[in-house]
Amino acid sequence: MLAFSGLSTAGVAAAVMAGPPAFAAPVGNPERMTRALRELELAASVTIGVTAVAHGSHRAFRYRGGERFPMCSLFKTMAVGALVQSRGYDDVYWNTPIPFTRDDLVENSRVLDKTTTWQATPGELADAALRFSDNTAGNLILRELGGPAAITAFAVSLGATHTRLDRWEPELNDAIPGDERDTSTPDDIARIYEALLLDDAAGVLASSRLREWMLRNRTSDNRMRAGLTPPYELADKTGGGDYGVVNDAGVLWRPSETPLTIAIMTRTDRADAAYDNEAIAEATRIVVGG
Repeated sequence: MLAFSGLSTAGVAAAVMAGPPAFAAPVGNPERMTRALRELELAASVTIGVTAVAHGSHRAFRYRGGERFPMCSLFKTMAVGALVQSRGYDDVYWNTPIPFTRDDLVENSRVLDKTTTWQATPGELADAALRFSDNTAGNLILRELGGPAAITAFAVSLGATHTRLDRWEPELNDAIPGDERDTSTPDDIARIYEALLLDDAAGVLASSRLREWMLRNRTSDNRMRAGLTPPYELADKTGGGDYGVVNDAGVLWRPSETPLTIAIMTRTDRADAAYDNEAIAEATRIVVGG
């Protein structure tokens, strides 16, 4: 069962498309979900932020929704969305390979570190960045956009004023407690992902291409997808960084239910904290009901 409380901030409400939803989303018990998330935080020794918004309504559930968390690779959805918005109908651009060198390779680049050609088209970069969270591909897309500040500006254009990208991969994943660089809030991430994937805020082509790539994401099997019971479709993007940070955000479609945008973000104050994918999976179960 989907579960929501009344939306408490005008900003998130403004990001939801006006008009009735195609299906009436059931309303659960927000107090129960809040208690369950608090218990999960204690059990996992991790701070968790969640925002879930039912598309086409003012129904949402928020837990630490306005708090800052390290964004990590969640920025890649914005980067690709901004690139498609600006160059989407330029077929020559999308079919022209972009060269790069060994010096451009950074850690966690599971696609581009296998290159034999040292070049990739923008479409190949987007696929690598979104489906495999390839960090070199993310940097090359950032380079096409003019750098990290372009992501901050793009987020502001979508109404997300608490999102900032300051650095490149992999430094943007440092996740140092209290450092506001390269951070966002669950409210902002939900607003951005809903705008891009459902509301065509960057154009119909951007929404279509983002959904095509993100519906085939290969990095969330142990996170949000592990907390869901078929049948469902999920277009999502994961992120991970130092201090054990793990994130997952996207749009969930289930039969006879309105689409649900979910942003789950975490942080810790322990440099030696390990990735806790199960915390994301369990938070998904709590909010969505499996």
